Amino acid sequence: MARTLFFLVATTLVASTGWAEPTFLAKQYTRCTACHYSPTGGGLLTPYGRLLSHRELSTWGPAAAADAAAEDDRHGEQAFLYGALGNALGPVHLGLEMRPSHLRVGFPGGHQDMNLLMNLDLVGAVQKNGWTAYGSAGREPPNAAVRNGRTLSEPAFISYEHWISYQIDDGFRIRAGRFLPAYGVRFADHTTYSRADLDLDRNDQVYGLEVSDTIGPSLVQVMISPGKAESILHDRDHRGLSTAARWQFDLAPRATIVGSAFYRDSTGVDPHSGAVGAAFGIAPTSRVSIWTEVNANLQVKDLGGRSWLVVNETSVEVYRGIWLKFSPQLRTSGGVSGDASVRLGFAADLLPRTHWNVNVGYYYEQAFDAGSTSTLLAQLHLFM
Repeated sequence: MARTLFFLVATTLVASTGWAEPTFLAKQYTRCTACHYSPTGGGLLTPYGRLLSHRELSTWGPAAAADAAAEDDRHGEQAFLYGALGNALGPVHLGLEMRPSHLRVGFPGGHQDMNLLMNLDLVGAVQKNGWTAYGSAGREPPNAAVRNGRTLSEPAFISYEHWISYQIDDGFRIRAGRFLPAYGVRFADHTTYSRADLDLDRNDQVYGLEVSDTIGPSLVQVMISPGKAESILHDRDHRGLSTAARWQFDLAPRATIVGSAFYRDSTGVDPHSGAVGAAFGIAPTSRVSIWTEVNANLQVKDLGGRSWLVVNETSVEVYRGIWLKFSPQLRTSGGVSGDASVRLGFAADLLPRTHWNVNVGYYYEQAFDAGSTSTLLAQLHLFM
């Protein structure tokens, strides 16, 4: 039981490729596309996103505007491979990402440790005349890939995202391919209740069509899909029509509200499911951001029942490039005995330089009628 519990927790903590950072609402960035190619955040940074990380977010990146202005987006520390290729790639932008990590899981009666390479991915994007082609290719860790109900014991190849989009000048955009649906707040920790429990985890991308439109302070995103990408590729019994919608309204440069809805049709194996949620983010100062998201998961088990998911993430920049985070989370049972739990997350994100940062997180989870687990996760994130 101890070994089973360990690998269960370890599997859910395997990191996804790239992330968005709602923390940076404190820096007046309310939209993911300010720094990322993906309209739902995460993944490859745009040249502007790299330069921003270099100038404004890292502890020891050059702070002087004159120094940064003298650097081309294809040269200098912020560029791919430290600018070794210069402009040789033309319109192609690449990123290489890896996360060596240490994981320690405590459970009733003991603990276990694991050293692992959480991901190793090459990500690329091309943009021209309103078109964007985007793709990732890399290593899926063992004990994280499930094929037809069987957990793979060896690393496997995977492309988490690959899509193409077209955007016109007035803000209308259409995207097709494999991507994570737009819903709520994309917290960096993909095991957060509002992500993992709503099937927005590491491996829950869909093959779908998404349309979005930006009208002043509003952003509307709507998606339709025949089902999860991995189900379509490897397990058709779990494939079911999915649709999602997300609306964001920016109240101020450091305040925004988000409303979301998600529905998945039933399959021969799974019942239909759905969720509705609302989130509010505010940054009272340039060093503090507070996000709160509440979701009603409308079908969580074959037995039915509504489960409430509440997540808060409060982040404080104690020094340039050093963020401390606290995240209390609540999941109610949804009418299923023993399924309610409370989770407390504590993390420190250190961003000393443009191309690497360190994350240390501690998570304590207590099920209401079962034992508790604790998890310590230390990661070195290298992004070239």
